[in-house]
Amino acid sequence: MDVKTIIQSEISLHHVSGLVSPAFWSETYHAHDHAEIFIHIRGQMQLFIENNIYYHSGNEIRVYAPQEYHFGKSDTTQEMEWYQISLAPSFLKAYPALANKIINRPKGFENVFISRKHETIVSLMEEIYKKQSSPIGEHYLFANILKVLCLLNETENNIEVKMGKNECLQSIIETIHNHLPQIKTVETIAQLTHFSPSYIHQLFKKYLNITPHKYILTKKLSYAKELLSQGATISQACFCSGFDDYANFITKFRKYFGVTPKNHQKANH
Repeated sequence: MDVKTIIQSEISLHHVSGLVSPAFWSETYHAHDHAEIFIHIRGQMQLFIENNIYYHSGNEIRVYAPQEYHFGKSDTTQEMEWYQISLAPSFLKAYPALANKIINRPKGFENVFISRKHETIVSLMEEIYKKQSSPIGEHYLFANILKVLCLLNETENNIEVKMGKNECLQSIIETIHNHLPQIKTVETIAQLTHFSPSYIHQLFKKYLNITPHKYILTKKLSYAKELLSQGATISQACFCSGFDDYANFITKFRKYFGVTPKNHQKANH
């Protein structure tokens, strides 16, 4: 597998191509502060985005907003190729109209689509790498990324890919979403869904590469962070998201996000 990377202050671009094995997909269900655009050229994979499942069959495009939880994998060794664009929060703030397709939609929806301008978008990516060593190579990166964002925002060019189905996992995820503050253990989920704890563990490991416990913790912390951003007190964010121990909440939050709830609160107000 070959990976070629170009990095500027607010934009990074990766071109991945070659034989990809299942071991490559070691990352678990996660989110980050930057936005991502994946332009796929070949290869099949399964995606889990927020509470929804999608399937890649080859040349789809997918987008992730900041703090939109996702995980992707393939169970087979296959030839794959894609471009990955990462955009810093400062870039998204500076160009809100161009970031519209990435940010202004419900989480987990409209993430995956086929663009009628796919060949044009791939050509723009190829040109960036061809011009990389020229005196104005960095300007090609910036200019062509802006062109790609313009094309992605022309909704008439996009055909949305329908979500897939795994009814058992979907039922469990929806139950967690609807009862998040009350859910403490896998046994609680089992009581609400009538699936056995071992089967729940099996589904999460197979599709998300994460334990149910870590998934619940991730969702609670994410919800607490959202509440703090909306103006809730630290105590409200703690107990409304389902933590029973205030000190434990502070510790978990700082470990997961790298910042205390108080400092996060200050940064957002």
